[in-house]
Amino acid sequence: MKKLLALFAVALISVVGAFAFDVSTVRGTWVDETYDADWTFNSDGTIVLSYHSTGAVIYTFNDSNVKNFRVSLSNEGGVLEQCVVIQFRCDETHRDYKFTCPAQPKPALRIEFAPDWSKALYRSSFPWVKGAVE
Repeated sequence: MKKLLALFAVALISVVGAFAFDVSTVRGTWVDETYDADWTFNSDGTIVLSYHSTGAVIYTFNDSNVKNFRVSLSNEGGVLEQCVVIQFRCDETHRDYKFTCPAQPKPALRIEFAPDWSKALYRSSFPWVKGAVE
């Protein structure tokens, strides 16, 4: 198990500098019911924010509009729950983003958004709606 986690960490570290990541544990769609929003993590490395009710795209995060992109591992849940943590800044939306997804299949994505205009963080846990969570 330790060797598998070490290999996973090495593979993850190799993509830290690029936004177009292929972290199979963070693919799929999670819904933010508070704001009628879907967060879809695609295999092409984009993150698409859309309206849950209509599917209309609100914003697409990609190489051209994010900076300070980081992928790391965290032991937030202890050794048995390694988490993939994705963080980045988007000047166009005026926010810093942090997504935490357990490396093991779990149906929730923890998020933390820091808007420029407030010291209050938006924290929530989004339920998984569809796609790969492998």
